[in-house]
Amino acid sequence: MIKLNKKSRKIIRLFIICFLIGSLVAFIFYSNLNKDDLNNIINNIKENNILFNIENNSINHLKILSVSVLFSLIFIGLPIFTGILIGEGFNIFLKVLLIHKIYKFKGIIYVVLYLMINYGFYIFILFIIFKKILNIIKNLYKYKIKKETINYNSIYNNLVKCIILIIINFIFDYILFLYSFNLLAIFKQICKI
Repeated sequence: MIKLNKKSRKIIRLFIICFLIGSLVAFIFYSNLNKDDLNNIINNIKENNILFNIENNSINHLKILSVSVLFSLIFIGLPIFTGILIGEGFNIFLKVLLIHKIYKFKGIIYVVLYLMINYGFYIFILFIIFKKILNIIKNLYKYKIKKETINYNSIYNNLVKCIILIIINFIFDYILFLYSFNLLAIFKQICKI
């Protein structure tokens, strides 16, 4: 069993709260859709076969992660990153709701597999980068507000780790895009959708 220190537990709690807020907003959004809008969305999903394709997220994830890391250097990285987490929670939960609406229980099995492939690694990278951004902001806060000596080494190390994680995520997203179609076809057959 992995033992987490108090700081890591707080970060995980904040991370989960952001996702839950996004999920709640998605549920409210979904609940307030009128029948025509919901039918239009469902028809669009079915006609374009959206659920059975992995989007090429490599460029989008690269932009999102890079901007959030850069903005952490001027203290607004945390609100931006929090917004990203809420948005991802919204996106993921709305997909779950829509797939359940279209395919019922079989859709839930498929969507769990789909999301594990499409978002699992990205969410893991988001979490690690979130920790690094908090460390950068904490160091800058101590320097700017508390007038303590800045720890350039810590900031540099966290930035380098973030850049490496962004590159790893970009490569993973690209490989996922290239080779995921066969895997999704297998999941589609297993779920009989």
